[in-house]
Amino acid sequence: MLTKDEPIEFVRKKIQDIKIAKFHGEINSPLPLPDNIINTLRTDEDGNILFFTSCNGHYAPHIDKTFYATLEYYHKGNDFYLHIEGKASIIEDEEREFAATSSNYDMILIKLKIVKAEYFENKNIVGATFKETMKNFMTELFFSNAHRQFTF
Repeated sequence: MLTKDEPIEFVRKKIQDIKIAKFHGEINSPLPLPDNIINTLRTDEDGNILFFTSCNGHYAPHIDKTFYATLEYYHKGNDFYLHIEGKASIIEDEEREFAATSSNYDMILIKLKIVKAEYFENKNIVGATFKETMKNFMTELFFSNAHRQFTF
């Protein structure tokens, strides 16, 4: 049985292993945030993830300050990936502290509160016999621990 903090620590460790994710904001406004690749700045023990995403500076003030978003953590060569959903909000006060702008686009700071996290393992067995492959397939089919779902 997992204690209250174990799922958060498990997810935090996996995020720290990868750090890079695909961001998708579920905004129903005429000016949505673009989907892009983000680099995680930090995660905290409350289940918050902080990161920068790009945004055209001209319409940044018109974007909804709170919205639903997803992050897909995956890195080639790792045997797992992580799908995170949660409530995201634009942080304006700390944004000045983390100032990062370019001539082509502005960066905005996002804080995502994890609501749901799904962990998937990819196990590739190289050089296994047909019998071992079938045994592993049946074991994964009926006794799989390769997928974990956490709701916060």
